Amino acid sequence: MKTLKFQFLPFLTLLLFMNFAMAQDKAPTMFVVHTDHVKFDKMQQYEEVAKEMRDLMEKHQIKDGYYTTLSIEDGRYVYVSPISSMADLDKNPMADLYEKVGEEKFAAMFSKMDDCYDNHHDNIVHRLDDLSYMPEGYSTEGKNYREYHFLYYAPRNSAAMNKAMAGVKEMFKSKNIKNGYEVYHSGFGDDESYFMVAISGTDAMAIAQGGKSNNELMGDEGQAALYEVIKLASKYDQVEGNMRPDLSYLPASN
Repeated sequence: MKTLKFQFLPFLTLLLFMNFAMAQDKAPTMFVVHTDHVKFDKMQQYEEVAKEMRDLMEKHQIKDGYYTTLSIEDGRYVYVSPISSMADLDKNPMADLYEKVGEEKFAAMFSKMDDCYDNHHDNIVHRLDDLSYMPEGYSTEGKNYREYHFLYYAPRNSAAMNKAMAGVKEMFKSKNIKNGYEVYHSGFGDDESYFMVAISGTDAMAIAQGGKSNNELMGDEGQAALYEVIKLASKYDQVEGNMRPDLSYLPASN
């Protein structure tokens, strides 16, 4: 795989299992993201191996591992792990699992996974609490469906884009909108600058209904605030996916 240091290394250095050492009362804001572009005819095999890996991590209670998995509609499987700093990228979080299961089993498992895709990549993203809108009483618990909106922009528009995104949040607050959203920003390993807005729901219908409710509350003022963002975007993408607890791993101590 091609790591964030842009060197080709064996799969055992997969960055999605980064250890993190952060205060329990402070939510992480930096994440390492590993994406596998899985071939459609290999999805069943891929998920079988991903579940095998998760089960082994759980069985041996690997302490230096934590990852949340998402499956995207276009065949991507995305693994997200919090990190405390870029220095965490120098750690080998798979060493413990390698020792527990042995070289032969470890290599065979990842060989089967490697057979399921032709390319993958890693990048860093940052959660922006100051631009995210999480009203009192709002929670993403039990909402495993995700809608992601990618707003790309030219670096020269960075300050203006940040101001426009803050304006949208203030508008949501002033309208007392009950549906929240999270904002992330591109980081190391990304070719372009973008804001990503994540919207959670129980399914696509729930998100659509929430969007309709939002539009009714926003009115013309809300549309004007959104336009301030859209007019600065050089490109826009939307993708949908699902959080996959069955493919995710959280050590019992966490």
